[in-house]
Amino acid sequence: MIDDVDLDGVVVRGLRGSFHRRPSGSGLLTVGVYSYAGAELMMAWGYVGEAHCRFNALRRPDGSWEPPRQGCPPVARVHDGGRVTALTLGEHILPAEPVTGPPSGGARAPGPEAVLPAVGGPEGLGPWPPPAACAADSGS
Repeated sequence: MIDDVDLDGVVVRGLRGSFHRRPSGSGLLTVGVYSYAGAELMMAWGYVGEAHCRFNALRRPDGSWEPPRQGCPPVARVHDGGRVTALTLGEHILPAEPVTGPPSGGARAPGPEAVLPAVGGPEGLGPWPPPAACAADSGS
């Protein structure tokens, strides 16, 4: 469990990430479950060592989950007078620490060498492991 996750280079106080891994024949599968104020907002999954998420799914404000989509989640910065004041994550707005320089190296996902509890895939949230067509494209 990591508190105050650095998302898209911006620390979001109160954003909690829980990261789980499971070995497979194709590599080490990983899923990150992100929550804010006690509510799960997003899951992102793929293989350890990839630069980007293979798939992600966002929770809607009504509590239901959007269908999984390929790639990283839609994150955008909200600026006020040249400072980043918030991030949008789908329909959610997350207040951010003011950014006046490079990221401070706040909380980040553990590296590939970390050993974390094994779990099953994000059942009902899309392909696990990703389909062969996506598996060939590690840049997704």
